[in-house]
Amino acid sequence: MGPSPTRAPRRALGRSVLLAAVCAAVLPWAGAAPAQAIGCPGSSGAGCPYGSMEVIGQRAEGVLRFPEAVAVDGAGNVYVADQLSYVVQKFSASGAYLGEWGSYGAGPGQFGPIGALATDVAGNVYVVDSSHDRVEKFAPSGAFLTAWGHRGSGLGEFHFGSSQNPTQPPGGGIAVGGNHVFVADTLNHRIERFNLEGGEAMQWGGQGNAPGQFAQPRGLAANEGELVVADDDNHRIQKFTPEGAWEGETGEPGRGPGQFSFPYGVALDAAGDVFVADNINARVVKLSPSFAFLGAWGGHGSKPGQLAFPRAIASDPGGDTYVADTANGRVEVFDPEGNFARAIGTSGRGPGQLVAPEGLAADPTGSLFVSDTVDNRIEQLSASGAYLGQWAAAGGHYPGFNAPAGVAIDPRGAVYVADRGYARVVRMWGDGTFLSELGGPLDLGGVGLSGAGSVAVDPSNGDLYVADTLHNRVLVFAPDGSLLARWGAGEGNGAAGSGTGQFNVPAGVAVGPGGEVYVADTGNNRVVALSPGGAVHAMWGVKGMANGHFRQPTGVAVDASGRVFVVDRENNRVQEFSAGGTFLAKWGMRGVGPGEFAQPTAIAVSCNGTVYVADTHNNRVQSFVPLSPAGSGCAAAGTWPPPLDVAPVLSVKLAAARGVLSRRALALTVGCQRACRILASALVGAPRHRLLPLVSAARALSPSHAAKVRLRIGPHTLRRLRRELGVRRRLRATVTVIAAGPTGRRTALSRTYLLTR
Repeated sequence: MGPSPTRAPRRALGRSVLLAAVCAAVLPWAGAAPAQAIGCPGSSGAGCPYGSMEVIGQRAEGVLRFPEAVAVDGAGNVYVADQLSYVVQKFSASGAYLGEWGSYGAGPGQFGPIGALATDVAGNVYVVDSSHDRVEKFAPSGAFLTAWGHRGSGLGEFHFGSSQNPTQPPGGGIAVGGNHVFVADTLNHRIERFNLEGGEAMQWGGQGNAPGQFAQPRGLAANEGELVVADDDNHRIQKFTPEGAWEGETGEPGRGPGQFSFPYGVALDAAGDVFVADNINARVVKLSPSFAFLGAWGGHGSKPGQLAFPRAIASDPGGDTYVADTANGRVEVFDPEGNFARAIGTSGRGPGQLVAPEGLAADPTGSLFVSDTVDNRIEQLSASGAYLGQWAAAGGHYPGFNAPAGVAIDPRGAVYVADRGYARVVRMWGDGTFLSELGGPLDLGGVGLSGAGSVAVDPSNGDLYVADTLHNRVLVFAPDGSLLARWGAGEGNGAAGSGTGQFNVPAGVAVGPGGEVYVADTGNNRVVALSPGGAVHAMWGVKGMANGHFRQPTGVAVDASGRVFVVDRENNRVQEFSAGGTFLAKWGMRGVGPGEFAQPTAIAVSCNGTVYVADTHNNRVQSFVPLSPAGSGCAAAGTWPPPLDVAPVLSVKLAAARGVLSRRALALTVGCQRACRILASALVGAPRHRLLPLVSAARALSPSHAAKVRLRIGPHTLRRLRRELGVRRRLRATVTVIAAGPTGRRTALSRTYLLTR
């Protein structure tokens, strides 16, 4: 499971990282990217270094990643924006996807996490870009019209509060009433009013709980005669005239009628009824124009009609409400009485979808492992991107992952995951079985990891390299987990450095075909090449945008011929070098089309030479086949991982203790954590009589799939049991199950049960 959003304390609302000023074209109503690229963005006419490419995953195209904003225009079109897709999506009232616009960034028509949406009578769309503390206005076609605001507390300035952590939602609220745009300036605890172009600013409010004061105001709803405010941290709803005169309020903390728990969104229907997205109470509350309680619906859950942290709400002219069901990744539609009608959108937490991927690795057969970082899971995909499965729980001292980043594959069968949020590296088998961990709460290995962003394995000997990012060093471990070396800050205080053998926030590490180690030294804007013993034999790169220059390189990979591929994150490109650092080629630029990137983070080379790039803020992976691919050769499908040479882990339960003789069989439920073959047998008897054998059963069990096993009672045994029992009803059974794993290792379990005839 990924993180379940919860109400964040006001001090937890952080500011998103701002991109350097860039320019990107607005793409009104852009649909899904084609599978094959035409042309080669970013190669600057030097010739495209790849012959074909594919996009794996959906940037948006109807997928929602923690929706935080919803609006309905006069024609019934529904606009939705979420925290981590960085687009505005348009749907019909029935839920059909119609298009999208926007991308990640600070330029016109670009966004960070979006906090709120509104429309005016002309169909124009207003967007609260929370991370850049501004309002952007678009035509109904998606064309950028204007923007206003920046960080500050003066008139016309905003401090919304923003975050890329789903447990810390973006701030801000917006509504249009008549010729006015009202903005909830969340962390300045006030309301600002503008004309439709962002001029003629005025304000009211201030922090507090008296009438007309606010504590982190969120959602707004307006018409020509009134403004309704979700006063979030005061757990109440307030009403004002368009000029800011206070008219009334309702609400206090709680779950009953007239009570709220951090109300995030409000909406008004044509009759003046008020609908409230009661966030922590996971419900919608309906109020009359005078704030009388009229009803509530929802309840926490994921079934149709249930809600998980609803954070925005809109109403159409007919009184239907559209609720941003944030943690479930959808918008739910209810009629005016609260009856569920339909859902809009596909959850970005579903199989095969990605939310901010930051780690990649390919196994010896060509399957791809991707860190779905925000959703706290590792997804396994085929070489073409087909979903194969996922790992959501790791084991060890924690039940799952927390912001997993780098992934590395040992050809022998192990998978390493840099579990950044839990300050550990998890070692698993290729079938998902937890094996061990380094770091973590007990600091196993005595290494004290901090922000470990990348891992790599030397295929020749199984040594593990960890980019211990925030300690400014690289750690080397033997396959048994023993620490072999510290490079960089080493035994020192972890301080960053720029000299030979020093690092500044190293984010990526890779191993070349000869055992040489390459480090993406992010803070120094360079790549460092080291011998297997740690001696520096090459360094290249400085800060810049020219060929061979970098702006925050975060990922590095090496193909079978020794070519080095580097993810140049802030330049939104991949650069290719010789083993010694000679520039060879580049591709990529900021954008959302095929071959374009939005702050890519990680890179990997497959066994067939295909280059995969984690296109992080486009929420997807892109694959590129070089003109001269250099792979190590792929193993046949299904041959990796090899069987784990451990004894099977068995579970045996009695399916039914009653009616054993009437059914003429003893029913068991047997499970095997990994694939195994079992032989089950049992002895059954009346008290104080000799136990009699039942017919044994043998069968194969698939991994993690419990199966029913029936041990039959033969005719002779059945007659004898009935004779020995007489009028008594109780008997006992001793069950033995022997399991053999793929490598021949065995496990035996015996259980004794009391039964009734």
